[in-house]
Amino acid sequence: MKKFISINLFALLILAMSAAGVFSQDFVKRSRTENYKIPILPSIYKFIGGTDGPNSVIKQDFWLTLRDNVQLDASKFFPSEPNPYLPNGYPVVIMVHGYGDRKETLENFAQAQANYGYVVYTFSVRGQGNSGGLSNLISRTEAQDLIEFVDYVKHDNINTGSDSSNILLTGGSQGGTLPYMAASMGMKVKAIVSALASPDFGTSWIENGCVKMTLLWTIEYTPDTARYTPTVDRMSDWIYSNKAAHWDSLAKYMPLDRDFRSIVGNSTVPILLENSWQDMFFNAYGNITSIPLLKAPSRYYMGAVMGHGGDTSPTEDEWHMNFFNEWYYYWLFGIENNILTRPKFHYAYTTFPETNGMWSFVHDSSSVFPPDGMSNLRLYFNTNKKLKKTVNTNQSQYVTLTSTVKSGYNMTSAVNDEFTGTTFKTNFKKDSIIFNSDPLLTSAKLLGTPQLKLDYYSNATACQYNFQIFEVSSTGVSKFVTSVNYTDRKNVKNKRRQKLITGNSYGHIFQAGSRIRIIVTNLDQRWNYPFLGTNPFVLPVMLSASSRMYLSSNSYIDLPLVGTASPLASPLMQGSENGTPGEFALSQNYPNPFNPVTKISFNLPADFSGNVSLKIYDMTGREVAKLLDENLTTGLYEVQWNAAKYSSGVYFYRLNAGNYSDIKKMILVK
Repeated sequence: MKKFISINLFALLILAMSAAGVFSQDFVKRSRTENYKIPILPSIYKFIGGTDGPNSVIKQDFWLTLRDNVQLDASKFFPSEPNPYLPNGYPVVIMVHGYGDRKETLENFAQAQANYGYVVYTFSVRGQGNSGGLSNLISRTEAQDLIEFVDYVKHDNINTGSDSSNILLTGGSQGGTLPYMAASMGMKVKAIVSALASPDFGTSWIENGCVKMTLLWTIEYTPDTARYTPTVDRMSDWIYSNKAAHWDSLAKYMPLDRDFRSIVGNSTVPILLENSWQDMFFNAYGNITSIPLLKAPSRYYMGAVMGHGGDTSPTEDEWHMNFFNEWYYYWLFGIENNILTRPKFHYAYTTFPETNGMWSFVHDSSSVFPPDGMSNLRLYFNTNKKLKKTVNTNQSQYVTLTSTVKSGYNMTSAVNDEFTGTTFKTNFKKDSIIFNSDPLLTSAKLLGTPQLKLDYYSNATACQYNFQIFEVSSTGVSKFVTSVNYTDRKNVKNKRRQKLITGNSYGHIFQAGSRIRIIVTNLDQRWNYPFLGTNPFVLPVMLSASSRMYLSSNSYIDLPLVGTASPLASPLMQGSENGTPGEFALSQNYPNPFNPVTKISFNLPADFSGNVSLKIYDMTGREVAKLLDENLTTGLYEVQWNAAKYSSGVYFYRLNAGNYSDIKKMILVK
């Protein structure tokens, strides 16, 4: 079986290269470091007098023997002299590393933190680095290790001059999950910062019957990086297999002793929780849905968090510094800053324009989540590859997603080929179906978790549907937003079925004039994310299949939007995309783009008689001109618009005739 090579010593170099835009495919293939940078807490010396900092910092390496005689390789960093202004000792920080990493990666951070007036501990998690034992892949075993480590730290204050009652734990991914899990198991510390974690992370890796590529990477490290228990070691074999029984084993053992949603209510430790919307490991849905269960003081952020493949944002990074500092000031320093009475939930929407291939981010907050005034935009999959607010009239119509996998070509082959190249494309055929909405009349804020109802049928024992959600700008730029992924591992061949599917939580602002695009595909590749490279987000089903999606009332997507106003026309106002003789039809204006005069033509069918209006709207949805509002009968009509007094930009024109309505976009260029 192929094993990926992890080059953890190059983590900081890789991170720097990524930021510079030179993240080569070779580095993507060989290194899966998570790149979460533990924040440095503010200096304690700004709150006390008498010194600008410690004379020096002492580093001591040590081994901690656990309950089962496994030894953890650990280090401590502490100021060489006590401080008279801190009679109880220095506050303590325990830094926990991400999966497949080791304590050495954190030593520079630990040294810097100790220079700010803290006692800092870090260690290699069991089965990783130089620590003994076998990794059980971020489970209650490792959480119990952390509880024992904290107990050691609490009794080590004589040697280090620490305040054993003032301990904060921080880390990302594994480093954020273990403190949260340990607190739910009864660990007592002053506060926690948990990033890129989820109380349902085990399930998140195999969500909706899909296996994320990042799970396979995580359990395929070579022994110099991670050494696994026998059960975890078997998981990669289960993933490579097409057998239903092997999927059953993965579905049983992956969440076992890893998911801890059922016990988060037991935690009394104040916790700051952070998720990246674009996390390639864990869906933010886990933290969102556990909000009512967590009783301990908490704050949340969802948006741009470095690590796990998400976009970064300089403006959000700057905001983060204050976000962290306020948490530390309150819990470690006892400074009253009203943090518990201000908005608890912070999030940042992705949106156009792009910067260096990444989304821009717009920050927002609320006292409750989801915010007040939410509504669902329900879009049905229709004929002519349209997303509409109306249901397709023929419930038996369908589109077909065809998967062709040549005999003898299996998951191992595809992974080795990195899902690209001549061999892969010869043996595995990617298929896609594209659906588009009409242009949005106003901007729309997506916030939360899309849900998709699927009405489907397949002739294979397992089938997969990946729904990729894009924004297509008014200028034609298309960029991936989020997805809904589903694999039916126990499909009943040739039987029509239905399924309600939870997608990947997200926050995004669709611009007025843009279209919402959904690509249905059997291979969920995301080309604009260097973290994945050519690899898919979820592993495909390696079976040939003809899979239908019925264009019925049971095939739709619900997008949770902030606000109640729909960015699309109401159902009664949606008409045909293109007319034919004898039907309603609104033609594209000509010329387009134009300056400053353009012509708009439309057709009214036989037997029509009634009021007809033709109006012009700007990008915000504001009506700027009324070209027509009168009673008309059957015939072909043409109306001219002189836009000499209007500024350049995108405009929309809407025709209303009885119960028929259609909208089209035009561009004024001066």
